[in-house]
Amino acid sequence: MLNPIFTEQKSFEQAFSKGLESMLEHDELGVFILVLANTLADEKLWRQFKPTLITKFEQLKAGDIAGSEDDVAVFNQLLDLDLNNLEITKYKTLGGFELQYNPLRALRPQRMSKAKTTGMSLDFDVDGFNFNKSFLQTEIFWKGNFFAKNIALFYNKFPFAKLHGLVVVEPEKQHPQLLTPELHQFAWMMANSVGLNIKGFTLAYNSYGAYASVNHFHLQCFVRETPLPIENNEKYPLVNHWFNSVGDAWEFIESLHRDNQPYHLIYRDQAILCIVRQRQDDYQHADWTSGYAWYEACGGLSTSTLNDFDQLTEQQLNNELLKLKIT
Repeated sequence: MLNPIFTEQKSFEQAFSKGLESMLEHDELGVFILVLANTLADEKLWRQFKPTLITKFEQLKAGDIAGSEDDVAVFNQLLDLDLNNLEITKYKTLGGFELQYNPLRALRPQRMSKAKTTGMSLDFDVDGFNFNKSFLQTEIFWKGNFFAKNIALFYNKFPFAKLHGLVVVEPEKQHPQLLTPELHQFAWMMANSVGLNIKGFTLAYNSYGAYASVNHFHLQCFVRETPLPIENNEKYPLVNHWFNSVGDAWEFIESLHRDNQPYHLIYRDQAILCIVRQRQDDYQHADWTSGYAWYEACGGLSTSTLNDFDQLTEQQLNNELLKLKIT
């Protein structure tokens, strides 16, 4: 039986909002950054939380700035900003692409996504960044049992999609970011069961070597009722396949693993999309992007400056996407 928050979109949205509100009771840098980034992604939430966030920001600035290394680095960058002038995420369509202006996304630590990669996995490192760290536990939106597996649903600290979260499956088992038949089956079941009640509920997966940022098995969850740009383009340059069978999809994924071939997955509405791409180490991305993960590989782009948002052209985006094409 599904938890009530997964049985209706309104319930999910209310739980999401209430969780953010309760997090502001904590005087922690990481929590403040998370709430700020999530409210800026939603105009309604920004109006609701803006006064409290500005007050909290002044309190944090006046005290001792303490927290994890990543959080301190991000907060120090926030010190140069005027929260009164921050803008919510803007969107526009550019040819066959989707652009968003998301200034806080630029502050996200790169972690494993900037690392040199080989093969399809890396051993789990208990001393490295992972979702079991004590300072991250206040960032959990919901945790419990889901299809006989313990999951921790974290807020995405730097969201770029509606109701954006991170689904960490069996965190206590310390799975590396490597898809297995069992985890693949779980993703299929979760996406389809929740999707029956919350229209547009989707799970996404970045493989190792495809800009996965944390080597602790996780899926990204979000709600999107409109098609991704890749779905509206029959001549999309990247190799991509839709599957309606979890078994057929796994056979294809298994072949990618054998070939050490990075990829992205989208699970939703009784279907699985697999996008095959160049390894992150095998090309040099443009200065205006921090790298292409699942959203970018599906035709979206998050920009951190208004200049890029206003000036980037469809040709530039197409040329960047072509760098990912398998030749």
